[in-house]
Amino acid sequence: MRISKLMMWMLLAALAITASTQAFAYDAFEADFATCTQGNDQAAVVAACPRLIDNAAKENSMVGMFYGLRAANNTDKAQNCSDARKSFELADDDAIKNLSQKLIHANC
Repeated sequence: MRISKLMMWMLLAALAITASTQAFAYDAFEADFATCTQGNDQAAVVAACPRLIDNAAKENSMVGMFYGLRAANNTDKAQNCSDARKSFELADDDAIKNLSQKLIHANC
């Protein structure tokens, strides 16, 4: 179940980046984006996603996706609950809202 959920998040991440025009202004953006959206090492994903969140110019659906990806890879249920709720709040796509709701159900 975790793998299929992660695959769905990765697909949505790839779609979102192609549609996004938001600029992130820090040197490690590309590496963090690749790790957060496509990483196989859960600890690395959990480390990279917050840097993307913290360096975003504003909160939007893309940032919401980073919250969701962190929640899908983290082991801290309290943090996952908060992240999943933020992902749901920022989502503008029904598929991401649905995945966020599943994360909320599993962690809150």
